[in-house]
Amino acid sequence: RTSKTSPTGPRSMEPRPRVESSGALNDVYVKSQEHLLRPTSENPLPTSVPPPSAGMAGLIGVRHVLIVIGLPERGKCFIAQRLSKYLYFFHGAEVKLFDVAEYMGCQPVDIGHAAQPQDECRIEASANTLTRDLKLFLNSSGEAARRAGGNMTVPVPRNCQTAQARAAERAMAAAREEIQNTEQHLLVDEADRRRKNVDSGKVAIIFTSDGMGSFYEKWACTSKERRRWAAETIQSDKRLGAKVIFIEVIVNSAKLMEQNLLSKIRHERRLSRGAEARESRDSRQSREGEENARGIAVPSSPATPGRPTRASSSRNHGYGSGYDWSAAAAEALEESDDIPPRLVREFHARVNRFARVYVSLQEDGSEDDLSYIKLINYGDKVVTNRMHGYLRMRIAQFLSVIHPTPHVIYLSRHGQSEYNVLGKLGGNPPLSPAGQEYARRLAQWVPRHIFYQHGVLTKCRLWTSSLQRTILTATHIPHPIVPASSFDSPDGISSPPRRGSHETDAATPSGGTPSHRFRSRQRSRQLPPRYLQGDEGVLNEPVWEQMSPRVYRNLDEIFAGECEGMTYEEIQHSFPSEAKMRATDKIGFRYPRGESYLDILARLDPLVHELESYHEPLLLVSHQAVLRLLYCYLTGRTRAQAPKLSMPLHTVIRITYDGWTPPTEERFYLGPECSQTDGQTHL
Repeated sequence: RTSKTSPTGPRSMEPRPRVESSGALNDVYVKSQEHLLRPTSENPLPTSVPPPSAGMAGLIGVRHVLIVIGLPERGKCFIAQRLSKYLYFFHGAEVKLFDVAEYMGCQPVDIGHAAQPQDECRIEASANTLTRDLKLFLNSSGEAARRAGGNMTVPVPRNCQTAQARAAERAMAAAREEIQNTEQHLLVDEADRRRKNVDSGKVAIIFTSDGMGSFYEKWACTSKERRRWAAETIQSDKRLGAKVIFIEVIVNSAKLMEQNLLSKIRHERRLSRGAEARESRDSRQSREGEENARGIAVPSSPATPGRPTRASSSRNHGYGSGYDWSAAAAEALEESDDIPPRLVREFHARVNRFARVYVSLQEDGSEDDLSYIKLINYGDKVVTNRMHGYLRMRIAQFLSVIHPTPHVIYLSRHGQSEYNVLGKLGGNPPLSPAGQEYARRLAQWVPRHIFYQHGVLTKCRLWTSSLQRTILTATHIPHPIVPASSFDSPDGISSPPRRGSHETDAATPSGGTPSHRFRSRQRSRQLPPRYLQGDEGVLNEPVWEQMSPRVYRNLDEIFAGECEGMTYEEIQHSFPSEAKMRATDKIGFRYPRGESYLDILARLDPLVHELESYHEPLLLVSHQAVLRLLYCYLTGRTRAQAPKLSMPLHTVIRITYDGWTPPTEERFYLGPECSQTDGQTHL
């Protein structure tokens, strides 16, 4: 997301148009503040740009280059994507990904073979191309950057008599003449490094999607010499003012590595099938068009996807034999859910060949001057060196909690509240009768759909806000105490309770068929008694409380300040100007003495770190504004889209994502019917 550079010119006294780019908010202040930055009779020389607010401060202008390195199939692409998403969404940074494999352009050099002169020329050319694109991104400033430095551009009078007249007469006419008779003067030149902390931060993330094929590429940083070259290339250009951080992904757990491998191959198979289906459809449409033009009927038959192939099949990925291991494994997965042991051993042999020439970040003192993070088994152990400063510590903290294993998150608004019925905002009302019924239905739905994942008993978690409508919504959800061994042992419960003939259907996935419902049971009937206590009635082994409720004030609804407890019509009547500004800038507008969506982002940031660390399914019962932001983050949408989303009442949204596949969602409407056009729609 590189902002375009436009020519520099004299700065107007009027605020310039907003600057936006795809996937990022490049504004330096919220739109609802624009009217405060215009000259008035009382304030003819206003502040050009206000201080940064939460969620729009970017990374205080410091530019960073993050270089992700490691052995193949360790999750470098996953790390790059998750960091990019997090830094943009919660810190407003402008992030761009650079894939070294995309710059190779031709057949890579085989591992273990000396690079030939022509190979060295090609490697040098690809490194120069990536360096050029990297510097263009980091140096680009655009309109938002100039606006951010607006306070360092001050008017200087061309005629000192005008200023003397203004000082003597104190007349408004003289003040206006003063403003009109000025030219702009830069206190700090745009190229001066002192300006770096006024622009929105930029983060370039360099990684490779082809670890073996790009081994000899300079930006792959697979040796001490290449890392030293990369650091010096960035640091030698003083105009960039960029800091370099190396992130090494180390996975020495065979189980984790094979999970990564399996997930990646399945993802590539899905991509290949999708590409082949599109090609078949396009080819068929083209052929139908030609045949129809000649008056020939074409029989309709579904396209049959062929064998999956990698988009980069022309490369041998450094194996030296032209053998495409990934394609062979994908073909094997057509008949089984697991990679055959023979192919796993073959892969390990090739990775070991890579490991013999790969040089890890050294802790012997030779690379102590570099800033780096060693991420071992996704947060089991994290080694940091020279990680000083705000962004560096935030990155280290975030990397220590993320992992590529599947996440399953369930989002639910509270049941309908009494304020929902009246169309009022905020407050702390109890549930309406319809909301109470939803709470009972949710309690019946949870054990069958969340306790059991793919038919196996699974540890689960529950979060609510501190407001009573979310706590009451979750109050009937059972919390059985289960021995920890029950989740792993073969004699543990492996299927959900059976439905009786008296039970009816209640939950209907959007666009699907009714799903199961069963009547409320006592806690002791949710699981057999042997899972609740020992022979003498005392728990005698480590236990887990299913859906143990945790209350977070961070999940409370947006605080509407002086508008709390009012309907939208009452707000329009009592605060017409605020209602108008909010309509034009819902994400940035702050209610009088209240909050904005950007304030919610600031309080959700620490919770997202905890959410990312979980391996267990999580049910999150909260409010519309909060769930809008979480939904956008989890599904990869921009935060600017959040205020426009609808989070329906009495509906559970299931979101699944991992390190390889795009997020998927499924919606379950539990009922009962209620009006969705409540006051919260305008939040």
